[in-house]
Amino acid sequence: MITFQETVDIAERLAEMLKSATDLETALKDTTEDMAGFLSMLEYSHEKDFSDVGASLRYIDNVLIPQLIGIRDSLGAGTEGHLKRLNTARELAERLVVRLRMLENGAVGDLLG
Repeated sequence: MITFQETVDIAERLAEMLKSATDLETALKDTTEDMAGFLSMLEYSHEKDFSDVGASLRYIDNVLIPQLIGIRDSLGAGTEGHLKRLNTARELAERLVVRLRMLENGAVGDLLG
């Protein structure tokens, strides 16, 4: 049996979990800005006259690759927890819908007692 108070508690938990969407948007915006910076670094590599292939490879190894790894790692750190919370919220919402459908269909008497 699900009580009215349990329904309210679930709704409150859902609202709290869904705040992760805003945090996820922020993380994606930050990554977009990081990628714009990376693009500038790539453009610089095309404009710079490297003295030889070795200098070009050193720029790639010492600047571009570490920057790209940092962007990847920061995207993972900034989104993983929020995505988990959103998935948990989806599962919680699905369970709530099942309970409320049972009530709507009269499958459970006095469900919200």
